[in-house]
Amino acid sequence: MFELNDELIIEKEYLLGSVIYTIDNFYKNPNRVKNYLFSKPAPFWKINEVPTHNNVYFEDRRLVKFDDRIKETIDFLSNLVSQEPSNYELLTNQTRFCKIDFNAYNNNYWYPHHDEGYNGIVYFNQDCECGTNLYEHISDEVTENEHFKPWRSREHYRLLKHIEPKYNRLVLLDGFKFLHGMSIVNDRYFSDEYRINQVFFFRHA
Repeated sequence: MFELNDELIIEKEYLLGSVIYTIDNFYKNPNRVKNYLFSKPAPFWKINEVPTHNNVYFEDRRLVKFDDRIKETIDFLSNLVSQEPSNYELLTNQTRFCKIDFNAYNNNYWYPHHDEGYNGIVYFNQDCECGTNLYEHISDEVTENEHFKPWRSREHYRLLKHIEPKYNRLVLLDGFKFLHGMSIVNDRYFSDEYRINQVFFFRHA
């Protein structure tokens, strides 16, 4: 299921002393992986946290599932970034939006945040412009629950880098060092289509 291509080309880019890894054509059978992960909508993510607008103004869903077939892939990425895995689970992100003023992406970024270490992202949408952004926080703002106020004014952040998505591309970025979040730049996912990707999490020692 999760067999990698035989000859992976690992590209490295340095940003503020941190390595961003990019591997195109990551899975040998990406359509099979995509069908397995996204054949149906995943459960809503953090739906019991209140207050929340999840399943009201947008859908933020995540598959969390144990599957021992993913272990070899996680170990490969763990060795690449020299960090221990946060878990050995299958994890996905599936997101779409309602066409209402709440989802004002032109003036806001979607939930810039830190994680505990490197993040791996495999993109599964074809011809997508909505990748991943890395930010610098330049001014304070009132913080709220992730799903109550996910959109944050652009005036509080400086965009450091936009990571371009591509079908079956894996990107590894240091989510502990960089504020980051998904980039929404058009109305593509204001419809029946979900923005979908598989994610991996690692942690600093």
